[in-house]
Formats: sequence, structure tokens, C-alpha cells
Amino acid sequence: MAVYARSPYSPPHFLPVISLLPSAPLAALCHDTWPAPTAPFSSSGSFTGRRHLFSALAACALTLATAQVHSAEPPAPATKPLTAAPAPAAELPAAAPTPAASPPADAPAPVPVPVPAPPAGFVPGTGSRSDVKPFYFAIPAPRGQILDRKGRPFAQNTTVRRLQFTVPADKRSTLETYTAWLQQEIDATKADLPVARMPDAETLRRHYESRRELPITVSDAFTQDIVIHPQKHAHASLRTEYIRHYPHAGMAAHVLGYVSSDGAPPSGAILRNEPLWQRTKGATGLEAAFNKQLTGTDGTLCLMMADAGSVAYQQVFVPPAAGRDVITTLNLETQRLAESALAQSKHRCAMVIVDAFTGDIRAMASLPHYDPNAFAGGISESAFTALTQDIDGPLFDRSLLGTYPPGSIFKPIVVLAGLRAGTVDAQMEFDCGPSLMIDGREFDNWSKDDHGFFNARAALIRSCNTYFYQSAMITRDRPILYMAHEFGLGVAPVFPLKTATGNLPRSAPSNHDLANLSIGQGVTETSPLQMAMVMATLANGSCRPRPRLVSHTQSQTGRLGDVAIPCREALMPVSQMDLETVRSGMFGVVNHSKGTGKAARLKKVAVFGKTGTTQWVLRGAKANVVWFAGFVDTNPPLAFTVMVEGNAGQGGLSGGGTAAPIIAKVLHDIEDRPTAHDVKFTPDNVPEENDPLTPEFVQPPPGYYGSGPQYNEPPGIGGFFQRIFR
Repeated sequence: MAVYARSPYSPPHFLPVISLLPSAPLAALCHDTWPAPTAPFSSSGSFTGRRHLFSALAACALTLATAQVHSAEPPAPATKPLTAAPAPAAELPAAAPTPAASPPADAPAPVPVPVPAPPAGFVPGTGSRSDVKPFYFAIPAPRGQILDRKGRPFAQNTTVRRLQFTVPADKRSTLETYTAWLQQEIDATKADLPVARMPDAETLRRHYESRRELPITVSDAFTQDIVIHPQKHAHASLRTEYIRHYPHAGMAAHVLGYVSSDGAPPSGAILRNEPLWQRTKGATGLEAAFNKQLTGTDGTLCLMMADAGSVAYQQVFVPPAAGRDVITTLNLETQRLAESALAQSKHRCAMVIVDAFTGDIRAMASLPHYDPNAFAGGISESAFTALTQDIDGPLFDRSLLGTYPPGSIFKPIVVLAGLRAGTVDAQMEFDCGPSLMIDGREFDNWSKDDHGFFNARAALIRSCNTYFYQSAMITRDRPILYMAHEFGLGVAPVFPLKTATGNLPRSAPSNHDLANLSIGQGVTETSPLQMAMVMATLANGSCRPRPRLVSHTQSQTGRLGDVAIPCREALMPVSQMDLETVRSGMFGVVNHSKGTGKAARLKKVAVFGKTGTTQWVLRGAKANVVWFAGFVDTNPPLAFTVMVEGNAGQGGLSGGGTAAPIIAKVLHDIEDRPTAHDVKFTPDNVPEENDPLTPEFVQPPPGYYGSGPQYNEPPGIGGFFQRIFR
């Protein structure tokens, strides 16, 4: 008997659950009718015809003999009663001759079909067998698969086997007798069944107390094929179980999650419809978020155990039905490239790649990660402790739950806030010096080599901090915080998995706070997913899309459900002219000779980006976090964010030198193989800009931001009215 579950996306399409075990002949148990011959009897005297004729005659003879036993009339004196042993052929009533042609002289002699013998001690017609006891079990259903956008599996099911022994009834009188027989049987089968091992004493005791009639497991789960000879190992059997399998090991581990045991393993008194083996449920990630859809419907197995220590009969009354498949928006090739690029950096890091039009997550990775296969069969306490106590946090999803100061990748929002408020236009210039004194405190620029007056484009290309300090002093905090909120910062994204809210302050009470806000530091914090959606908004230029990780679920018969359509969360309150100002600066970051993100430049398709380097506190000490975020101008555009954590006291990290080369590995593959990543583009010769970033004329500095006035109001309409009539 075997149970099969459909797996439409990857072979094998059907997986066996219950292995067929040798059992007693069933004809004497249920009086089944004799099977019909597979070929018609031929009057030509063929061997096949004679064999089926002989089978029919033997069946009729056995029926007539049994009828005499059941007859109300007493048997004739010369008739012998039918006993447990089969009657010799000579004593069976002769069948009426059937006319047939004489067989040829060279025809082989007919081979008699033996009549199955009933079990010892059983007399047909005297009632049911007393040495057989039925049990009814639930067959845990296989979980649905988790697939990528093209139907390639991230999580599926496989089978494992466990060796079991059934102890005969005469060896169950005491625990000592039970244990001694089992030990002797295991020792005798070691040569043929090397996976066999003696269960520990506590497991053996619990099984003996309440479940001694059932087979006891004497091996760990294994996948290799083992052949059990029924005559040599009559009490041994194999049980096949479903187990969760992740074919790509740790790839997308935080997105997929892992499974854990659903309740305690079967123990104590044997209950009707208790699971044949321990069920599992989703613990984290998509396994938990879609656990209801992934969980199938259990089947029902009838298992009849004989006192002799064998399975007399088994039948699957109801086969298990597999759960629904979850179809994600991930692209297997893009995900593989993202994970490989992050792994080569040898840092704690995260990456998110998003379809800028639909919000579909094409790749989402966080390193270090773990292998969810370790949880599928039950992880040991020591292995789980090692994961939880690892200082690098392999169980922590940095792409969704990690929040960090955004640093300079926040600066495009500051530019858009000034443009919309009418306080700082695209051509307004500020002195980009090495530092700026604000209310008695010196705020540094990241570069000590930048000098001259920069407009918005030049300030983005060089990521000039002192430009943004001065721009924020004019724009003030409310327009900047409003624009950041419109881009989705300070709000947890609507997502199937748990996401971080980050932190967006309600105000910047002092100029010092405002200066920190202008360069994405201070109390402002975002997650890599949030910044990827910011870049997706800049790429499509019209709205902020909702991130989508799962497109739909699908039954094993192809019926769709849980469909999540792409949707927008907010329209952008910016003009196309203002948007082009920011895009031109982000283009220069990657493609200008003085850009900070030149490592991500491609020759055939344009890349827009922004680097960022910021400080945060890691385990009580200051450390750096570096970013590179942007989008590539394919169809559809792919927005991305890369974040890299540094250690306390670790130098040499930067957005352009550390984060940009990571995403460059993925971008180069997208340029070379766009079809594999589900994008298109027309190859073009992307220009490399080399224009001077500072004007030739000298403009006086805007002033000293200390106790004196912060800026001089230009003549004419200004301030509030300037923003109205812009």
C-alpha cells in the first residue's frame, strides 16, 4: 500500500508515504473472489488457457468444500471436515470435465497455482482472527511548496525512512524480556541493516508501557535505499515519512523561515487517528505567515497488527492531500546572485532588489544566515543554542528588521523637500567647505578636499554634507519630515512578514538636530526594505508602490487563491522637474568622474545611485554602517539597497568602496543576462560625465550659523509667500 501526494513543479510528482510490508495471505481473511484471468481460455489447448482453467477448478473445489462446512445438513459420514491445513488436491471434489482440445505433445506441463494457506490456528468460517488488532492513524499531509516567480522551488518535500521492529506477543511479558529480544534482533541484523540502533532506555520504557503492540523505531531518519528480506527479517519494516526540504540550503532563509514540531510526539495510550509521525508547522518566515495555506489535509491509515509481530493488513482509507503552493515574487537567479555577492564581502550585510513599477521583491537577502534544513528533522539543543548565541546573529533578518541611520542616502529626500517648499531651488549654491559651525558646534564634511559652491546636483554627486546643513537651515524640519513620511519612512511596510518601523522624529527641536537630520543621522533610522521602496519611488516617478513578496497561492489542481495584486500606497507630491533634478544628481554619483559610486557603473544601461556612510552604536561602541541605494534603468526598473555593518573601531568602510562593489556584481550579471532576471533594455552607450561641479565665478558665503542671523532674506517676495507663488 502506498500513498502519493502531487507535486506539480518538481519531480517526483508523487511521493510514497507507507511502504508495503509483507503480510499474511488475505484470501483466507476476507474470502475475496478469485481474480479474473488476464487472458481468455482458448479451445486450442494453450498453456495459458489450461493454467486459468486449473485455477478456476481449484477455486470451485475450495468453495464447495467450504460450503459443506457452512451447510445446515450434517456432513456425510465419508466426508472429512475441513481443518486449518489445506486439504490435499486428491481430497478436493473433482470438477466437471470441460471440453477442450488435446494439448500438443510438445506443450509444457501445466503449473499448478498454490492455494494460499490460512494462518496457523485459524479455521475458516469460525469467526474473525483473535490474533489481529486494528489501529487507525492519521497520515500527516505534505506541506505545499514555496516557489519563485517561475515555479522553481525554494521549499518542497522529500521523504526519509526509519527502521522499525515489531516485537512478537510472546516477547512482551516484561520489559526485560522485551528489551532482551529487541537487542538480540538488532545485533543479528546489524550486518544487513547497519542503520539499526538500540533506543535509549527512557524511550524504550515509554514505548513498552503504552505502545508495545506497535513497531518501535530503531534508527534515525535516513534517505538511502535498504532492502529488507521478509524471510530473513520477518519483524523488520520501514516507515516512510514526509520531511521539509530546502534545495538551496540557506538561500533566502530569512524569507522562507523554517518549520518546527507541531505539538508533542505521539506517546502514551494509542489514540484513534493520532498522527503516524510528528506533524510540523511553520515557525518563522513564509512558513509561518502562510502556514494555514501550506498545511494540507491528513489521510487515514488502517493498520492491523498480528501477535506474531508482523503487519497482517494495512490500507489507506483516505489519502492525504497536500497543502497549497505559495508563489513568491522572488527570482531564483537574482536571489542567487545577491546572496553570492553578499557572501563575498564577508561582512554582516543585507540586500533588497525591487521591481520599481509593481513593488515585487525580486531578491531579499541577509547575511549571515542559517540552513533551514537543520530545523526540518528537529534541531538539537546544542545546535540551536549555537545559532542563538552567535554574536553575528544568523537568525536575525537585517533586511526587514534591522534599522540603521540612513546617512547620505537620505539626502535626495532633503533636496526634494527644499524644491517643493520653494526654499532651495535646483541652482541655489552653498559653499561646500570641510566643516560648518552651527550654534557653537562644528559639523564636518566627509571630505576635506571639497571646496567651492555646489548646487543640488553637485552636492548629490559629491555627497557634500555642508551643502545639506545649510539647505536644511533654510528649509527647516517640517518640509523634510513631511517628504520623508511620504516616501514611507517612519511607517512599517505592509508586508506578509514582520517588518521594522524605523524611526522618524516628529520634529528637529534644535539646529544641531536639524543638521543631523539633513544628512540622515541622529535619531532617524530606516530598514533596507524601506530604503529600497524609496528608490523604487524615485525610479517610477509617480507613486510609492506597496512591496509584494507573494503573488498568490495555488492548489495541487491549479486553482488560484490569496491573490495579491500590485497597488500603490501614495502618490508623490513632487513635480517631474524636481524629480529630474534628483535623478541627474544620482546619475552623476555613478557616472561622473568625481562621483562617489563609480564602482557600480555599467556601460550598456544607466545606473542611478547614492552612497552613504554613517555611524551607529554597536554593543556600546561606535561603528560604521555603509549604504549604496539606487536603481538600474531597465524595463521594469529594478531598485536596490545594499547595507553593510562594520565593527567597532573598524576603518576602511565606505558606501562607494564597500557597498557599491557588492551590488555591481549583480548589476553586471543583469546587464549580461537580462532575460534570466526578467528585465529588458535597449543597449546604449552610457556617457561618462566630466563637467566641473563648481561654477567659475565666486559667490560670497551664506553666513555664519552661530549667534548671528542664519541666512539673509533675498529682496522681494520671500519666505512663506515665495513658497505660495512659486
